[in-house]
Amino acid sequence: MRAVVFDMDGTLLDSVPTVSQAYADAIRSLGGPPVSPDEVVAGWHVGHTELVLAHFLGRACGSAEVECFHAHLDPAIAELRPFPGIPALLDELADSGRRLGVFTAATRRVALSMLAAAGIDARFDVVVAGDDVERPKPAPDGLLLAQRQLGVPAQETAYVGDAEVDLGCANAAGSLGVHARWGARTGFWVGVHPVAARPYDVLNLLVPSRHMGADVAPMGNDRADQADL
Repeated sequence: MRAVVFDMDGTLLDSVPTVSQAYADAIRSLGGPPVSPDEVVAGWHVGHTELVLAHFLGRACGSAEVECFHAHLDPAIAELRPFPGIPALLDELADSGRRLGVFTAATRRVALSMLAAAGIDARFDVVVAGDDVERPKPAPDGLLLAQRQLGVPAQETAYVGDAEVDLGCANAAGSLGVHARWGARTGFWVGVHPVAARPYDVLNLLVPSRHMGADVAPMGNDRADQADL
């Protein structure tokens, strides 16, 4: 693999609780139904901020609703951090000659703010956001755009994500999907995708010569996920 593209929320950043709570608070402030953060996570696959808000509010949303969401999210962004091991993983991948990118369902405004707050924005050659493409995951549009910008073909790119839609996106693009099991969402069957229990396990999967000695679940044998079904 010549390039590695990452999902952001729940994969690079331990941000799912913060972002989902901001959505829940904004939806309530905008007169929508009471929803829990878990319900938000289950529904935010629909796309970027406007689409998520519209999904729960049952009406079209625009800049006013988006600003309401940011009023809840922005104060918390400064506290976001990458998962333990992520900065070192990114450094190792870059040192091995891999090009690095991000494809996230979040808007560009949110993505750039969060990556910068976490101190890892400079490590990526490319960031593709949900509002840069027409169709959300599992459609491959955003991942394919990231690959074009990186100058690396799909078959030489891995996409690392914690959600089923991430792995579906990788499949649709013709890339290798890697399940980030350290993230927030583990209760689904990953099929034949390789599984990384910890960030450094990605190195054993994609840069075998590093011999990190980490515990990597084999392809199609994610016993922890099977137990959650």
